Amino acid sequence: MTTRKKTVLIILPSAAVLLAIAAYFCFRAPAEPPLPPEQQIRHDFRKAFDPEESTLDRLYSLRRSFKEVRGLPADRRHRIMVEALAGAMDSTLQDFAQLPQDQKQERAELLRKDAERTLAYFRKLPQEKQRKAVAVLMNTEEGRAKFNQAVNTTTNILSPGDRELLGPTIKIWKNMLENTR
Repeated sequence: MTTRKKTVLIILPSAAVLLAIAAYFCFRAPAEPPLPPEQQIRHDFRKAFDPEESTLDRLYSLRRSFKEVRGLPADRRHRIMVEALAGAMDSTLQDFAQLPQDQKQERAELLRKDAERTLAYFRKLPQEKQRKAVAVLMNTEEGRAKFNQAVNTTTNILSPGDRELLGPTIKIWKNMLENTR
């Protein structure tokens, strides 16, 4: 074999690999542009409290949001956390109200089980952390406003039948806010 043939046999596969790599990066589907940090945190918090997500995805989103929120000043961090948590609760209630009647029983059961798991996780936290979490949610102006918005959604948007289906879930949420152990 001549030197020229050896060179061609080495260069052709290398060129094919480089061409394939270049084509992959040039023609692949564009990913979503990254969100600004505060919007990414809100997105992750909302995803962390979406009962339709798998438990692993929710935990991943929650851990990711807590890591991202650490870099923010305390007042902005608390505001974002309150907005995301209360917003997730309010949007959950609004989504429930829009469901077809035949899907509401199943969703109510899913929400109740989710609330029970959340309460169990919350109770595992030290009592001081439980108190601090409730204080951040309820002792701030934004927190009270968002909480009142969720209460208004419950009373004004949900039908009496919807409120009856969600009664056990709302009792669990109320218990979590009122009783820190």
